[in-house]
Amino acid sequence: MNRLNFSLSVRSFLLYGQIIYYLFYCKRILAGEGTILCPIENYLRDKTIIFFTYIIDWLRKLRPVMTASLPHVASYTRELPISLTRMYENAIDGEHLPWLHSTSFSHLEILDKGDWGWRAKGNFSPKSFMNGMELELRLDREKNRWITRTTGGLGKGTEVWTHAFELEENKIKIVVDFYIPKLPVFLKSLYAKQLVETYAKLYDEDLWMMATRQNELDRIKIGKSIEQVESVELGSLSEVEKKLPLTFTFNNNSYKLVKLDGELLAFSTTCPHMLGPLQDGNIHQGIVECPWHGYKFDVRSRECISGAKCKLAPAPNISIDEKFGIVLVSK
Repeated sequence: MNRLNFSLSVRSFLLYGQIIYYLFYCKRILAGEGTILCPIENYLRDKTIIFFTYIIDWLRKLRPVMTASLPHVASYTRELPISLTRMYENAIDGEHLPWLHSTSFSHLEILDKGDWGWRAKGNFSPKSFMNGMELELRLDREKNRWITRTTGGLGKGTEVWTHAFELEENKIKIVVDFYIPKLPVFLKSLYAKQLVETYAKLYDEDLWMMATRQNELDRIKIGKSIEQVESVELGSLSEVEKKLPLTFTFNNNSYKLVKLDGELLAFSTTCPHMLGPLQDGNIHQGIVECPWHGYKFDVRSRECISGAKCKLAPAPNISIDEKFGIVLVSK
């Protein structure tokens, strides 16, 4: 090693050391331990994390390649009570990332997609020019795996290999392996811990979406054999108004009753896109938003105002019996 290379190596090592020192020195503040952070402190904490992550990654990419193979950093293994079909469906659905995983991804623009996977550019959360990235996911069903590559920006060169094994009906095992090129050895444990914790959280959120979708598909299948009723009573008008907004079931379908412009109105609580849940969404000026992909619907017209070619399922009629003051739901 000549003098110039030795000098550069020493400087890089010292700079990495300073960064790690500051990361651990600021750990209590960054994690909010033992103190209540005000909005300004939260902002500074987020910016500090983004800055140091950017600098560390920038230095990583400057390092010379030491080996032809990608260094393995960590693995994450988990059993999930869902089918392989739902898992594949989730993998090639890149659109849900900034909505379902809003604390991890702030923005994602799909550039290309298909049964093979997708390509996109986006940002981690909170959004910054320093955490922009370009991603590509390719699904290989024959080998029961999909590979996510960071092709540009923060983390460039990183690969995440996910294998899914079917254990039994509606039960799979996933094995996720993380590879990061040119990562210094002394940073491996830090990155490994962060990756495993992040993916545990992501799969918690994904499992909720996949399980909810499967339950909706099962409900629709069962509903075809259930005898339909003509009408049901929700209760007296005064009782119903006290409970608004009110979610109710009619002929095996879920609806939400709200009051808009002085009139009672019901709408389907199932998003027509991927059967996402709309019952917990706030209604703002007659618009409801799906938490899975951000699709917005006008509950009056049932139309999707986000540009997608789908609309809410028809809702039952809502009427008030003038004699008894009972709120009726009917076909």
